[in-house]
Amino acid sequence: MKQAVQKGSEQQLLDASLVLLVAYNAVFLWDVIWGDQAFGQPAAGIMAFINDRRGWVTLFEAIAALSLFADLVVRFDAYPHRRRQVRIAGIAISMAGLVFKAFTFYLDSAYLE
Repeated sequence: MKQAVQKGSEQQLLDASLVLLVAYNAVFLWDVIWGDQAFGQPAAGIMAFINDRRGWVTLFEAIAALSLFADLVVRFDAYPHRRRQVRIAGIAISMAGLVFKAFTFYLDSAYLE
């Protein structure tokens, strides 16, 4: 009765989006926590590159996070139990990161300019 998720091109794209969003949030946290220390210099360089393209990155992040959430809602029962838990955690991290970054970046830019 249980259906296994087929690894089609759209599923691979969703999986890649989830990995990229979690990695992006990890780099963001790495920059926030260790940004001024020598340990955080690689993350600071990556975030400086991203900050130059903040609008596009936020747009793509929002589209990817919402697509992942919609996919999870629609195909919730199709994912095996263990994979489902990891996917829920990854999407929760992505959505929380999106909300947090949108709040801090745009609230900060509204008050500074």
